[in-house]
Amino acid sequence: MITSRRSVLRGAGALTAAAAGLTACTSGKSAAAASGPATTTGPSTAAAGTGGVPASSPVTASPGPADWAALAKDLGGPLIRPGDSRYADARRLFQPQYDSLAPSAVAYVDGAHDVSTALAFARKYRLPVAARCGGHSYAGWSSGSGLVLDVGKLNGVSASSGAATVGAGARLIDVYTGLADRGVTIPAGSCPTVGVTGLTLGGGIGVTGRAYGLTCDSLTGAEVVTADGTVRQVSASSEADLFWALRGGGGGNFGVVTSLSFRTHPAAECSYAFLSWPWSQAEQVVRSWQAWAPSAPDAMWADLHLLVWANGQYQLGTTVNYLGPQSELQNQIDRLGTPPSSAYVHTASYLDTMQVMGGVAGWSPAASHLPGTLPGQNPAGRVTRESYGARSDIFNRSIDGSGISALIAAIERYPKIAPAGGSAGVAFDALGGAINRVGRGSTAFVHRGGQFTAQYTANYPDGVTGGTAADRSWSWLDGVWSAMRPYASGEAYQNYVDPRLTGWEQAYYGSNAARLRSVKRSYDPGNLFHFPQSIPVG
Repeated sequence: MITSRRSVLRGAGALTAAAAGLTACTSGKSAAAASGPATTTGPSTAAAGTGGVPASSPVTASPGPADWAALAKDLGGPLIRPGDSRYADARRLFQPQYDSLAPSAVAYVDGAHDVSTALAFARKYRLPVAARCGGHSYAGWSSGSGLVLDVGKLNGVSASSGAATVGAGARLIDVYTGLADRGVTIPAGSCPTVGVTGLTLGGGIGVTGRAYGLTCDSLTGAEVVTADGTVRQVSASSEADLFWALRGGGGGNFGVVTSLSFRTHPAAECSYAFLSWPWSQAEQVVRSWQAWAPSAPDAMWADLHLLVWANGQYQLGTTVNYLGPQSELQNQIDRLGTPPSSAYVHTASYLDTMQVMGGVAGWSPAASHLPGTLPGQNPAGRVTRESYGARSDIFNRSIDGSGISALIAAIERYPKIAPAGGSAGVAFDALGGAINRVGRGSTAFVHRGGQFTAQYTANYPDGVTGGTAADRSWSWLDGVWSAMRPYASGEAYQNYVDPRLTGWEQAYYGSNAARLRSVKRSYDPGNLFHFPQSIPVG
């Protein structure tokens, strides 16, 4: 099972098995994207139409059965429907637990014109619309019963003069590989099959974020097709409100992104380390890590993973990345209050390091995809799909002694209720640095005062997509999440979308929620882009 740096850290020595317990090959709800017709400035004042509107909207006369054959003729990319031999693969998301979702059609759009055409069709026939890039939505919200717009064909990557243009369907392995030849990069996540658009629109926390900021902090422009079918070129100087919302407002809310423009950063040589301790030192290590990682130099990032298996095995470790020489990384490790019992330290190119962090060290770019022949896949792909549940927190202060004890106790309850073959864990990711030097209202990403994120993950046993085993996994997730309520900030990371979260709008967007609603009213007044946690129009 290969997913990300937190699932299988290939070559991590003693930590290889440790990291296998925690899935993080996800980025939240993916949104999509491409190039095409003429552009315009300023939000549309007309309603976006009736397609995809929620059930509470006024009912109008049905236009009759959708003419799918006509849509197929009008699109440049393929339209895949039930009965097509490719449909079983086309409808799948990353998690097998959502394989029961059966969209009416999946359109692999060939550009912005295709998106405009498809949106007009959805409005005409009142079809639900879902935009899809990597398909890693925790809740399965990049699919549904209607028309899925997949941007996987739009995967080009180019760079020059400190800037990069990236197609909305590019996977992270495509982005890292495409930019490496130019000696540049953008800050992004670790999972190779995550789509760059969904990651960016939800913020984009990653292993170089403390040095380079979030993925959305490097975004300088985007091409977006809004609900009325208009293709818009968006930047700080053109449709600034929409540009603001695209940097952290979450995927699938305001339009279908077709292309992204970024400011690039040096793809510096990296030093990285895997450190581990016996479980008996868990409380001490949590205390030491909190005092160390969030306040380290910007060049350093570290996570902390506390992993548990149904058979009662525990493992405790940290992954550390440093943009600089191994000697400087070692100096930082020496400052960690609790010396590790084992350490693996190495130096590699930026690209090689990102492959290590993604669990695909030594693999070809082709192998670092899901297998298949559809856009976004590769016949040589070796990445496997898996199902899990997850919740998240953002901590704005260190967890005190009673909180650490509560955390450890909650993790240790897992073997008592776990399904056979399951695994679970808690992963902290250090924030601070460049991430926190951006104002809370400067972008839609409001979480600028955090010390670290927490992701609570329960991996289902192989072959499980629901039923009692999934229920038991969620029972543990709810327990560990509840145990942290007195200590967490109440904020949650919008790319770790949580379908069980009450008060999600405040948790994801905080003081930026009202402005996001205003942008939604301007660009999608008919609520065409609608899902259970989409930005409300009202």
